[in-house]
Amino acid sequence: MTGATDHATDHATDHRKLAEYWFARGWAGGDASIADEVFAEEFVLNGRQVGPAGPRRSVAAVHSAFSDIGVDLDLVLVDGPYVVTHYTTTARHTGNYRGVAASGRSIRVSGIVIWKIADGKVVQDWNSFDTAEVVAQISAPQDSEK
Repeated sequence: MTGATDHATDHATDHRKLAEYWFARGWAGGDASIADEVFAEEFVLNGRQVGPAGPRRSVAAVHSAFSDIGVDLDLVLVDGPYVVTHYTTTARHTGNYRGVAASGRSIRVSGIVIWKIADGKVVQDWNSFDTAEVVAQISAPQDSEK
């Protein structure tokens, strides 16, 4: 029985490391080139097959609108092939985002991502990130504007 437990522990460690790697180097670091290492060719994001090109586009879009991006992994849970990550993103708004011109403001927003991993790569992703909260933080009147 020990072998099965060790094998499950190895997968949990590998799955957690994959999430840590993507969020640190890909998402926060802006290195979209690692998407092929992390995401399977048949990768499905919120019900749509996008392959690794989907995450590459997302990283490029975020990094064109924000700088000083940081991601804290508040909670990472692994259950078999699934990884659930609750994270908090911080950044400075330095480019156009959803029609809002660069404001220079800092944001802090949390999200949840659920990955299904097969053969060492993410094959499916369900996520929830409050983009409306991002827009609210970068477009709300500042104290001097009230």
